[in-house]
Amino acid sequence: ILNWNGKKDVEQCIDSLYKNTSYKNFEIVLVDNGSKDGSVEVLKEMKKKGLIHQLILNDENKGFGGGNNQGMAIAKGDYIFLLNNDTFVTKNWLKNIVTVAEAKEDVGIVGPHFPLVDNPDFIFGGGYIDDAGRAINMYNKDDRDVEQVSGGAFLIKKPVLDRVGFFDPGFFPIYFEESDYCARARRAGFKIFFTTKSKVLHNESASTKRQTSKWQYVTINKNRLRHMLIHFPKLRLVKSVFWEILRFVKELGQFRAHWLLEAWFINLKSTKDIVSKRINYKKGKLFVEAKE
Repeated sequence: ILNWNGKKDVEQCIDSLYKNTSYKNFEIVLVDNGSKDGSVEVLKEMKKKGLIHQLILNDENKGFGGGNNQGMAIAKGDYIFLLNNDTFVTKNWLKNIVTVAEAKEDVGIVGPHFPLVDNPDFIFGGGYIDDAGRAINMYNKDDRDVEQVSGGAFLIKKPVLDRVGFFDPGFFPIYFEESDYCARARRAGFKIFFTTKSKVLHNESASTKRQTSKWQYVTINKNRLRHMLIHFPKLRLVKSVFWEILRFVKELGQFRAHWLLEAWFINLKSTKDIVSKRINYKKGKLFVEAKE
């Protein structure tokens, strides 16, 4: 569980874990990303009570990928379940998703039904990246293979971690990390699976709501572009130029074209890293270190 200034959220999340987890063989690893809202004191007290088994306290915000990488690096289990702090798990959520994972040997990542708290019966989870680089969530009614699952709640088998490693820190601080991770897992031969048999409720974007509109726009788009530049085949990348031009024209009317240009420029400065990863991944060199 990754926490950043979410004292109330993380307390409710951990409370739901102990109320609704029948699967007994688990540990809770919690990483705090430099919270300043009193979270640290609460988390230390939970650690003393044994509610948190391993606790990492960062002095600064290392982002979604950086913080989760720290937790993944010290986790002892055969499975790692990444869980947002603004979530509430439901009855038998962990037992059910582990059962699904164990029944499918070729599946490396499993995502649960992940609806919003205020609409818990709306079937939601799993999705794909479209030709414009957007992450599209599908409203699946059945268990199925998907291109990617939401980073807010998903299970990773240990062989995936051993093969592709950790989140790419280039997607700092948030957005599209799970898209990149699932893409690398698929390249390594693992399938991504969505199941309705496990349900986790989500209070969407509790942390990002505290950010400005410009911050969200630039961050989403610079990471959207990074994912495309690294993973899209050449022909699809050429096609995406058409959609990017349309996006730019649209943003001129919204007075946000300069924000999009900023996202482009950030990736331009990262050209060396992007090209290096594109070449390495094509060669099957998919492993990303916890710290690069």
